[in-house]
Amino acid sequence: MARTHNILAWLGEREEKKILNDALSHVTRSLTCVRELKRALESLAQRDHENKAQAINAVKQAEHEGDEIRRMMMEELSRGMLLPPDREDLMFLNEALNDIADNAKGVARLLEFIQEPLAPELMQRVVEDSLLAVKAAEKLKQAIMALVQNGTEKVLEHCAQIETLEEEGDDRKRELMLLLLNSDLSGPRLLIVYEIIDTLEEMIDSIDRAGDLARILAIKAR
Repeated sequence: MARTHNILAWLGEREEKKILNDALSHVTRSLTCVRELKRALESLAQRDHENKAQAINAVKQAEHEGDEIRRMMMEELSRGMLLPPDREDLMFLNEALNDIADNAKGVARLLEFIQEPLAPELMQRVVEDSLLAVKAAEKLKQAIMALVQNGTEKVLEHCAQIETLEEEGDDRKRELMLLLLNSDLSGPRLLIVYEIIDTLEEMIDSIDRAGDLARILAIKAR
């Protein structure tokens, strides 16, 4: 009986490794979405419409690829041998990674309605917000790489840094909202810019949620 249990445990561990490697592929696509979104915002600031359009298309493509990985992971988890709590944690991680790409795509779609840069200070702050998201997404990828390699302490370290970046994002949103309220934007443009700011924050929150789930998996693996 003990031998059978060990074999099943080994099979479960091997399956979890495959799912974590899939998660690494997934987070790579999500990181691409965040990086390309930053490029789109920078291109808007520079009035480089061609580069902006290319970046928006790259966001959409990476989001689509990530969605395919998400579906594949969900199928594997639904029929796998992992215990229910482990399966649930990995499913939540999968969804959080998908939320990052979805939010990036949401901002990219909103940018299609904006042809001229925002007021200089507001534009600069929005670009800086996207840079913060890139830094957080890069830390998330490093955390999941450490998770694949059983580097628990590294996972915890990267996730703590994500948490710090997320808190900075909250502070930045308050500053951005103040700038927005004092701007002279028209009603429709004001609404679009508000949605961009709000969705950028939600994207960073999604990165933080994924980091929390990576931390849970790392602690369970101790």
